[in-house]
Amino acid sequence: MPHVETNGIQMYYQERGSGDPLVCIMGVTAPGGVWDAHAQAWEQHFRCILGDNRGVGQTDKPAGPYTTAMMADDYAGLMDQLGIGQARVVGVSLGSVIAQQLALRHPEKVKSMILMCTWARQDRFGLYTWQHLMK
Repeated sequence: MPHVETNGIQMYYQERGSGDPLVCIMGVTAPGGVWDAHAQAWEQHFRCILGDNRGVGQTDKPAGPYTTAMMADDYAGLMDQLGIGQARVVGVSLGSVIAQQLALRHPEKVKSMILMCTWARQDRFGLYTWQHLMK
């Protein structure tokens, strides 16, 4: 399966369909393959890029801590390696925060965004959960 070198890691991704690129960013601990059911429909119209986030699935798991900015840069590098200048981006949960960072850090790469289950704020429970996952 394909990997690319990006931002100092080997990042795993799947590519499905053809058309305008659609970069799909999953949330905490879920591999990009979780998008499969959606991608079956979307690939009829889009070139779907399903990545495994840093530390998840078949992507490298370097020592943390990780930041959403760092992970956004991972996706920017993935897009560069795949020759994608600009894409629609869809993110869910943590993936929506990574997508927002991608748009802030690399605005030329983001044509539009769909954000699902975004974080309005980080409460103590969310912070504890994140810290526990990063151990």
